[in-house]
Amino acid sequence: MKHAEHAQLRLEQLEKRFGPGGPGVGPLSLVLEQGEVLGLQGRNGAGKSTLLKVLAGLYRPDRGTVERPSQWERFTAYVPQEIALYESLSAWDNLRFWGRVYGMPSKILPVRGRWLLEQLDLLDRTNDTVGAFSGGMQRRLQLATALMASPQLLLLDEPTAGADPQSVEQILSLLLHLRGQGCTMVLISHHRSELERVCTRILTLDQGMVVEEQRL
Repeated sequence: MKHAEHAQLRLEQLEKRFGPGGPGVGPLSLVLEQGEVLGLQGRNGAGKSTLLKVLAGLYRPDRGTVERPSQWERFTAYVPQEIALYESLSAWDNLRFWGRVYGMPSKILPVRGRWLLEQLDLLDRTNDTVGAFSGGMQRRLQLATALMASPQLLLLDEPTAGADPQSVEQILSLLLHLRGQGCTMVLISHHRSELERVCTRILTLDQGMVVEEQRL
């Protein structure tokens, strides 16, 4: 098929379970093309986060395969549902740390960091300790740390969870900008309106299986 020939990410009979007949995901096959934004929804325990962690390389599948271009291995970023920031450091120190982890050139790092802080309305808090940030501000900064990698594949597990309306709007606006730039994303959210705004396709999972697919 033409759709499959241009695919950037392919899952073939992927399965990851926790114990015989236990929770997890699959068997599942899907194709994700470059620039596509895939939304995942479903009840708690439906397998959404498990699938995302398999794509991020945090879980090894029990069966099946994940095929992606070799260049995506380095330029894949994962935003977990849990806040994973260094709270004793400043916003800038968090960005600088992750920029170095991603191997960003020293001349580009401050430019990229400043742009992200501007986009997420955190520039005036650059030198403030992250532990003093509100939950919404931490959500915004967590997204910024992942984007220091300039990822080609961005995996997001409820990036707006618990955030205030202003933070939600800023996060979604940046994701829409990334979509316009051709970034491929997989986004989990319990808010259908967020998925419909950002995604090009939405999958509904139940007990680890796709039960509904909608193209937008």
